This record gives sequence, C-alpha cells and structure tokens, in this order.
Amino acid sequence: MKNKYRVNIVAILLLVLFVSNNKIAAQSLYDLNTIQELRISFPFNNWDQKLDSLHTADVSARLIATKVELNGVVFDSVGIRYKGNSTYNPTRVKNPLNVKLDFIKSDQNFQGYNTLKLSNGFMDPSLLREVMGYYITRKYMPASQANFIKVYINNAYIGLYTNVENVSKDFCSNNYYSSDNAFFQCDQAEKKVTLPTGCSTMNQMPTLSYSSSDSNCYKNSYEIESDYGWSELYKLINILNNNTTEIEKILDVDRAIWMLALNNYYVNFDSYSGSGHNYLIYQDNNKRFNTIMWDLNEFYGAFNNSGTGSLSLSQMLSLTPSLHFTNNARPLIAKLMANASFKKRYFAHLKTIMEDALANNHYTTLGLQLQNLIKQAATDDVNKFFPTSAFLGNLQNDYTNNAPMGKTYPGLISLSTARANFLKTTSELNVVQPTISDIITPSLITKNMNIKISAKVTNANTCTLFTRFNKQDIFQKATMYDDGLHDDVAANDGIYATSIFSGRNTEMQYYIYAENNNIAALSPARAEYEFHTLQINSSSIAVDEIYINECMSSNKTYVKDAQGDYDDWIELWNASSRDIELCGWYLTDDKSNLKKYLIPDTIIKANTFLVIWADEDGTDAGLHSNFKLSKSGETLYFNDGSIIIDSLKIPALGEDISYGRCGVALQEFSKPSIAARNNCVTSVEENDLMAIDIFPNPTNDKFQIRIPDQGQGKISICIFNSKGIKILNDRFIDQTTVVDTRDWKPGMYYLKLSSAYSNRVMKLIKI
Repeated sequence: MKNKYRVNIVAILLLVLFVSNNKIAAQSLYDLNTIQELRISFPFNNWDQKLDSLHTADVSARLIATKVELNGVVFDSVGIRYKGNSTYNPTRVKNPLNVKLDFIKSDQNFQGYNTLKLSNGFMDPSLLREVMGYYITRKYMPASQANFIKVYINNAYIGLYTNVENVSKDFCSNNYYSSDNAFFQCDQAEKKVTLPTGCSTMNQMPTLSYSSSDSNCYKNSYEIESDYGWSELYKLINILNNNTTEIEKILDVDRAIWMLALNNYYVNFDSYSGSGHNYLIYQDNNKRFNTIMWDLNEFYGAFNNSGTGSLSLSQMLSLTPSLHFTNNARPLIAKLMANASFKKRYFAHLKTIMEDALANNHYTTLGLQLQNLIKQAATDDVNKFFPTSAFLGNLQNDYTNNAPMGKTYPGLISLSTARANFLKTTSELNVVQPTISDIITPSLITKNMNIKISAKVTNANTCTLFTRFNKQDIFQKATMYDDGLHDDVAANDGIYATSIFSGRNTEMQYYIYAENNNIAALSPARAEYEFHTLQINSSSIAVDEIYINECMSSNKTYVKDAQGDYDDWIELWNASSRDIELCGWYLTDDKSNLKKYLIPDTIIKANTFLVIWADEDGTDAGLHSNFKLSKSGETLYFNDGSIIIDSLKIPALGEDISYGRCGVALQEFSKPSIAARNNCVTSVEENDLMAIDIFPNPTNDKFQIRIPDQGQGKISICIFNSKGIKILNDRFIDQTTVVDTRDWKPGMYYLKLSSAYSNRVMKLIKI
C-alpha cells in the first residue's frame, strides 16, 4: 500500500513539473508581463576569458554552448558571443550577449526566433529605459519588442538583462512585407575595408551625409545586412542632400519624422539626433527606405552628447524642439525641416508624443508595474552597475553617480514631465493647432463607387486626405475642399470634402491631414502608423444574382481538371444580366468559418457559369478551393465574409452523380452538366404549354403572358422568388395576362403554370 501511494505521489509531482515547464515554455518570448529565463552551459569554467578573447580577435566569432535552456526548452550547439561597444568591458562579469540558437543546427528556434540580443543595463540605473523606450516607440512606428530575462551561466546567476527582438529578415517581413531588399545597420562597420582614393574622411559617422558619388566610399560608415544595396544607399544620400523634392520617392518621410520627434522629446541622444548612429534603414517593395530605431538603452536622457557638445541636465530638459534644423551634418533633420509641410508635421508628431506622455499617467503606471515585476531579480543581481537604491529611485527621480564616471541620470518620469512643461511654452508648440472632427463617410461602400469623405476642420489653411487600399501601398494625397463645389455643403463653412474612387478594392485606409501657418494636425493623431479603415463591400452582389448551382462530391470518371485529376467540383451561376466580380467573396462548407476559401479576383459573366475544383490543393493553377466535398453530404455557403448570399445543402451522392437546382426545386443528376445549364427533368409533355410566350424577359416594370388556345382548359399561375417563397398566389389567367413587377427586387424569379394536363416552370428576370 505504501508503494502504491509513493508511486502516485511521484506521478503527481511529475505532472506538476510537466505542467510548470510547459507553462514556462508556452509564454511568449517577448511578453511584457513575464520574466524570461536563460540557462547557458559551457563544458569549461573559463568561459568568460574565452568570450573576451573571441571578442578581441573577431567580434563575430562565437563560443559553442553544449546546452542552452530557454524557458524550459533545451537546445544544444548554440553560438554565444559578447556584443556592444561602450557596454562591453573585459573586466566585467555582466556583458551584453548575442545568442544564436541556429548557429550549428539551422532548424533550432524558439517560437520562430533564432537570435537573442541581451543588453546588460550598463548606462541605466532604473533598468527600465530600454524596455519602456521600445514600448513607447511601438506606438508610432514598427520597432522591436522588449522585456526582461534572467541569465544563468554554468548555474551561476549572471544578472537581469533586457531581451530585445532582433531586427532581422523576419522582422522586415512582418513589418514591411519583404525581407530581401537593401538593408543597413547605421553604425560604423566593425570590419574596415580600404576605401577608394578620393573618398572624404571628414565624416565617417552614418548620418546620411554626402561625401562622394562613389558608393564604395560609404562602406566603413554603414554595416550592410543584405546581399546588395550600396547603390540604393547612395541614391538615398544623394537625393536627401542634393534633391529633396524627390525625397518622398525613396524615403518614408513620415516614419523618419516620428523617429526624430521621439529622439527629441525623450532626449535620446545615442541616436541619429545626437551621436549620429544607432538606427537601421530597410528599403521596402515601394523602393522607400524605412528608418528603424535601435539600441534604446540610454532613452530618457542617459546620454548627454547632442552631437554638438555635451549638455547639462537643465539643458537637456529645456532642449529646443528645433535641434539641428540648420545643421547640415545631420541632413535627415536639416533637409527635411527645410520643407514647410514636413516641419509642421514634425511639430504635430512632437505634440502628440507629449500629449500621450501626459495622458492619465500611463507611463508612470507602466514603469511602476515593470519595476515591481523585476524588483527581486534586480535586487539579486550582484553584477548590476548601480546600487539597488538607484534602481528603486531612478524611475521617478534623478540619480547622480559620483564614481567612476560621475554623471546625473534623469528620472524617467521627471524628465518626461519637465520636457512637456518646457515644450508647451516654446514658440513652435505654443500655437493654435488645427482640429479635425465629425468625419462622415458612406454607410455602405461598394466597388467602383466614389467614396465621399467630409470632416469639420478649424484653424487650418489646407486639408488633405491620404488614402491607400493595401497596407503595403504608399498613402496617396487628395486635396479636400471647402468651396461648396465638392459636396462640402457650402463654401468657407469649415466642412472639407473630397471623393475617392473605390475601384476593385475591398478595404480603404485613410487619414486626414490639416495645417496652418505654424503646425499640422492629423486624424488619427498617430498617423501614418495608425489610420481609419473603411470596408468596401466586395461587390454589390444582390440576393438572387449568384447561386451555387450544381456540385459533385464523388467525381470518379465524369470530368478531369486542367491537371488531369478527377476532383470534386462546385459550379456557381451568375443568374443576372451583368458581369460580376467575385473578388472578396468566399465559399465554405463550415458555417462557423465563413472565410474558409477566398475566391480569387475573378469575373463571372452575365448568365454564365464558373467551376471551382474542390480538391484541397491551392497550389494548382486555376480555381481550387482549400477544402473537399464530403461524400456523405454537407452544406455549402457563398458569402462575403459575414453575410450568406446563397447556400446549398448536398445529400450523400453516388459516384459521378451531381446535385443542383431546377428552378425552385433541387435534384440529383445522373447526367451532370458542368459549366452549363442543368439537365432538369420535368413532367411537361410534348406540346403541353409549350407555346407560351413571356415578354419582355428580362423586364423592368411588367411582363406579359400569352398562351394560344390549344384546348388545355383553365391555366393557373403562381410565382416564387429564388428562395422558394411564393410572392404571387395561384390564380387563373386569360390567354393574355399582364403581371406588374414594379415592386419586385431585382433578381431571379420562377413562374409556375399549371393546367389539367401538365405544368411548367419558367425563369423570370427582374432588372
């Protein structure tokens, strides 16, 4: 009995351990509310010395760890190296780390991430700057995720690190929808090359300053991360410095302005705006470079060199918003700010950042939450660079370190508050800003229509609508008018309006931009990173226009697709008198998942048929759904993602038997008719009711029925809509009868005629 209980206790303990480990492993690598855990094992004790030696000899060389455990998940043969410039020192135990999980085994990753970049908090008494810096930046532009991680090496606790998402090809793919274009880390190259004769040596910092028409002259100032790109980089530098009228074609100007505004408000000088480095640029598929912020460990004024000299704490708190506006050594600032609209947009973005920082003490609350989360791990970190009292106090208050490098680190919250108080008094921001409100758009938007957008705008000279139909596209400008001539009610009433053609798109993203002589305003305020969205009805397909007409769930020998396979098939019928686009429409056999199969951009012509092969193979050329039909029966749904337009309940079918519509009835077909009218079986005898004449058909307001007298006796009619609902009850008719259709909705209807001898069903089209 004792053994039995012992076994059960062991089983419970193992279960608890299993659940616990899986909980750790399941947590997101960059979850802001949890601390990650990394355990590195080397087969020797002098690992620190070995890493130092490798870093001195070759900064890219790695030491192989025999075992790495990340949140309970075990890896082997992992490449480890030290990283960093000022944050690295061979005398320190706690140096920044670069951990490459796939260094030897290419398939090793954690939740899709294969590289960890870990910062040691060298210049941050609060230990919060980098995590909060990335959190804030991600409100305005794509940026890395960041959180905290405890690092152990050979079972010894090295300390609490910042865990920052690597700006990799995956990052570019997720944010810029490509990964193989020109890509640069804007830091001086670690491995120098011999530059061509004639290259300027005056400015080697990666500030996008012009030095030569030879792209090879820039190879020591930038670190290329792609297979190509030097000529693209030169083009950017040349246009920025020498032809700014073309700058929007090669640079995402709005994203660059957000970066500059963030650097200024938070006095982030270890960046382009100060030291002239610590950022990346990636060229998207639109041939525009995107600026990406990086290395935010000295966010909130921990680095005091403005690029023109070191500043005191009071000078940083009262930093002018116009820093470097006329400094050609910082062309990304000087050249952009020479453009009046770009400058007004910059002040608008700076004001938004300021207002967000002050709103409801959000960042204070976040800082306190993070501080509480890491308090024990930070206290236990004997290798941190500042005392625990500094960690506890620097979130709110300044901290002065007298040795070995005496300096004052601004309190995160006190700096932000002081910056806001100062900026509100500056001539650049103490101005009347335009307001944008009461935006009105159509309640229903369809393809190929003019989308009218209006807004109430005050204190503005001009107003512009920026639109795009895909996140990968560039926003296009359209002037909004207040002249009474553009559906804007009346001239000079403050209501601005314009119209944008929807085309064949399914969604439109937009924001509104207004400016006066001093500053701009945007709606939403964080545009272009945030924007308004309008859904465009996939097309104005009405009920009774598109039908699931016929299908086959066991195609044994009946018909082959283009690949030579006998696949299930679904036939759609356009019963209308117009060509219809199917882009944005779906087919599904699961009512809980209406968007199961998105029909490609296809036009089905009036009164014709479209075949979709239900073979679960989207790789084949043509129309192939991502599901098959069940031989035992199921229901198909044609829909726009939310509204079902038509459905067809299919019974169990034998081989080469199809199922579909015959007027308002449904039946099996032993003689299927793919891509053609169904072979319907009727009870109409030859010459019975065959001479009937219905005209006009299609009709707009009425149609006439004429039946020659053939001795058939009295004839009655009734009319059904496409759903089988009777809209005209049985009634006897004369040889000539007129039916009024003015109150009918456009679509397909069915006329049933009955006599003592036979009956007949005919189709009617109301247009």
